[in-house]
Amino acid sequence: MKKSRIDRNVVVLLITTLITMGSWVGFEVYRAYTENKVEPEVEKHLQQFDSTLKTEIFSKLEQLEP
Repeated sequence: MKKSRIDRNVVVLLITTLITMGSWVGFEVYRAYTENKVEPEVEKHLQQFDSTLKTEIFSKLEQLEP
């Protein structure tokens, strides 16, 4: 008789878990389809990179060394 009660508890736990996971997936799919997607303006954030090596910085660093 005791084993039947354990099996019933496991079944209730599994059903609850299944309902929770199904709801979670359903809400995520709904959110993915209804979410307003904003495209970022990439060009606004890009800036020119100066690739020249500034040697005067190295001379300043040499002067700072003890």
